[in-house]
Amino acid sequence: MKDMLTRITRRIKKNIIWIIALPVVLGAAGYVLPSKISGNSSFTSEAAIAAGNYDHPLYNNTKEIPLLLTSDAFLKQALPDKTDEERAAVKSKLTVETQSDSLITVSYSGQNKQETESVFQAVIKTFLKNDQDLFEKRAKVVRQSIAALEGETVSADAKVDKERFLYELKNTQLNLKAAGVINSEPMNETAGQGMPPKKKAVLGVLIGIAVAFMFIVIPEFFRESL
Repeated sequence: MKDMLTRITRRIKKNIIWIIALPVVLGAAGYVLPSKISGNSSFTSEAAIAAGNYDHPLYNNTKEIPLLLTSDAFLKQALPDKTDEERAAVKSKLTVETQSDSLITVSYSGQNKQETESVFQAVIKTFLKNDQDLFEKRAKVVRQSIAALEGETVSADAKVDKERFLYELKNTQLNLKAAGVINSEPMNETAGQGMPPKKKAVLGVLIGIAVAFMFIVIPEFFRESL
């Protein structure tokens, strides 16, 4: 054992320059070069939507819309080709926030750019299509009510009531509106965070020390065993 320690000491003295240099070089490389290396990028699509106004308890209520858009039934309609597990994953990355009584924001994040945009557009388009269908049904009812009332013959005593009802219906008709996207942000890419440069530098130094130990000490252990 004493002879082995003597040989190790002799090898250390003989190779002291590269024993010191190796951890320093690897530490510097760990600080500089890997700092440009990042983890997987994340892509986010976002849009602001103004809620419609046609007296629907869900589609016109910005407090209910977040629950609606993240419901299993809605996501199954928007993403019929995906499995239940895939839709559950979508739900975890879909964010719907109420900004005001008439405004919501919808965002979706993922690591695949094309898939992220595809899912996001499917959610938005399904919501807007459903909203448009409901809006048109409500608008049709109002139009038919106005036409029926205008064509109705009433007595002189009921004429005032008829005009009042017509005014209210036409005012309702003017205020009817479907939901719409008012602001759609370009897809945002966020670079994944890798290990901080200082930690990479420390890792480089430790690797350098380990390599030096391997080349200095391990051969002596093998020689001793022989």
